[in-house]
Amino acid sequence: MLLQFSTENYLSFKQKVSLNFEAGTIKEFPENVFTPLTFYDVTLLKSIALYGANSSGKSNLLKAFAFVRNLILYSSKESQSHESLNVEPFKLSTENETQPSTFEITFLLKDRRYKYIFSVNSKRVVSEYLFFINKRKHETVYARVDQDFDLNKHLHFGETKSKVQMLTEITRENALFISVLAQFNIDLGKNICDWFANSTIVFDANNQEVIDYTAGLLSNPDFFSRINQVLSNSDLGFTSVQAKAKEVAQKYNLNEQLIAAFYSDDAKSYSVQTKHKKFKDGTFVENVFFDLMQNESLGTQKYFGLLGPIIQALLKGSLLFIDELDSRFHPLLLNIILKLFNSKMNNPNGSQLIFTLHNTDPLKKILRRDQMIFFEKDIYGASTICSLYEKLPKIRNDASFEKEYLSGKYGAIPNIINTQLKLFSQD
Repeated sequence: MLLQFSTENYLSFKQKVSLNFEAGTIKEFPENVFTPLTFYDVTLLKSIALYGANSSGKSNLLKAFAFVRNLILYSSKESQSHESLNVEPFKLSTENETQPSTFEITFLLKDRRYKYIFSVNSKRVVSEYLFFINKRKHETVYARVDQDFDLNKHLHFGETKSKVQMLTEITRENALFISVLAQFNIDLGKNICDWFANSTIVFDANNQEVIDYTAGLLSNPDFFSRINQVLSNSDLGFTSVQAKAKEVAQKYNLNEQLIAAFYSDDAKSYSVQTKHKKFKDGTFVENVFFDLMQNESLGTQKYFGLLGPIIQALLKGSLLFIDELDSRFHPLLLNIILKLFNSKMNNPNGSQLIFTLHNTDPLKKILRRDQMIFFEKDIYGASTICSLYEKLPKIRNDASFEKEYLSGKYGAIPNIINTQLKLFSQD
């Protein structure tokens, strides 16, 4: 479970920004928060909405987590030994472009609380730290500055210090130590890497890949039942779906930083059919099948595709990022998804959702003030973020959030120049 994610000097984030999942002391929508069974001192949000103008940095936060995830999972692989690290520091400041980018993640794993921090440039890992947090007290598990390592004598690895010490000597300067630990089957390294591997990032441009992934899940009776249950309650004009793998496997040319956890080298392409009822004089005659990609709307295609990673995250209690969640489909379908995550019955395992959107409907109906995160860019092109609860802690919980947001009271909207455009001369 994620407590906090921070990044600094990466893409549009010049200064450190932090996404915080620890809930505030407000009372509205109590079903939108949960308390992990073994951590009674922390209450976490089940979902967070990222609002802001286009190019304000919302998607960049998802890209930052995707970068962290992929570096942790793959940096120790031999195929990466001579490659530069694909990190992009903030480019609109001369003092930042030569500095490393920094990432920080605080999370709960197997009844323990950890904080993991690392800084990298394009050539090497500049620093790397793993802390075990016990009642807010930080205990260093290991610290690394360049290629100098300091291992705690009371290691939490479940291994001898000498074995872990040996791994420091073979860790490349462009590889994370936590990735090396996982590669050599050190329990803590494996567990942390598994936590990141179970997180999923879905970008809007990957619509076809996500559809194929969800279609592949339909072969599992458990997923088949749950996916069709949601579809049948969404009034899309069909009662269920079925899928069949095509003979030729589909190969996707994906940017590693933008892939979700479910893509693999043997990813298949599927033909998905939606089942419709056919009538004669008002009487049901038979079922007919339409091709999802040819006969259904783009919104329906996306909605179907998202149900796979959504239901999987709910079952596994994992972390799910979705970019442009509201694009292409009706606000009521958006509400269905948000209510699944904010539900105690449908989200019993502590799954968490982070999503970007522009639709303001959830502002007044579904979300708490600490679930609304607003992104803005300053005059120097740097993104900043702040929750509505942090921005205006004394705002009434019955305020018209949607109206006040669109009026500009909370910021995070486009600063449209109020002049008449003249694209053509009047001559």
